[in-house]
Amino acid sequence: MDYLEWIDFDQFELIENINKRGAFSSIYSAIWMEGPRWNLDEEAEVWTRNGPIKVILKRLDNSQNISQEFVNQVSNISYSSTCQ
Repeated sequence: MDYLEWIDFDQFELIENINKRGAFSSIYSAIWMEGPRWNLDEEAEVWTRNGPIKVILKRLDNSQNISQEFVNQVSNISYSSTCQ
């Protein structure tokens, strides 16, 4: 997928701190119940979603001072596996 989607925090369940820290953030795992947009029904103009899916969340530290290195991390986002 070639888009970035804002997801409200209340869309996640089973949020768990995995006790790891990134260079700019604290890292959590969670289940995104809806999942990402997957296929577009062009006739109906409706997206289908591929959820639930396990995701990694990053809580930004000092987000007012985001560096280019952090922006580069965000541009390398990928999806892992779906939840069973």
